[in-house]
Amino acid sequence: MKKYLEAQAIEALKATLLEVSGIKLKEIRTMAPRHSAGANIIANIDIFGHSRVLACKVRESSRPVRVKRALEDLLKLVNDDAGDMTPILIAPMLTLEAQAQCRESNAGFLDLVGNARLVLNEVFIAKRSMPHRERIPPSAESLPTSETARFAEVA
Repeated sequence: MKKYLEAQAIEALKATLLEVSGIKLKEIRTMAPRHSAGANIIANIDIFGHSRVLACKVRESSRPVRVKRALEDLLKLVNDDAGDMTPILIAPMLTLEAQAQCRESNAGFLDLVGNARLVLNEVFIAKRSMPHRERIPPSAESLPTSETARFAEVA
């Protein structure tokens, strides 16, 4: 399950980055579990000639405790690294609360239902999906009123 989620996360990240013509994806790789305390996916990109590293943490849940822990791991990794690294949280679906946690931590986010917020120095990517609502069944035929009942008898 986790490998499948990582594969989906990589595809969603690629698709989001490719929407901006100034971003070139140089390399994307997954980290071994023992080395992924900070990030599961590392992406090297080029933005208008400037190299940047995206450190992505993939989570199966957007529960506040799990999001907070993932953000702490990512921010520790970014602060320990001397390079130009951007932390990004990826999950199947991020609640508005989880998205707010990411904003407060200055981390990007991406979910698999179409929401994203990535601040990459020269480029800002924001996407918002509309909630999927259940289809409302077609309304039932209205009951005849006294006026329409009179015409129904004639026909």
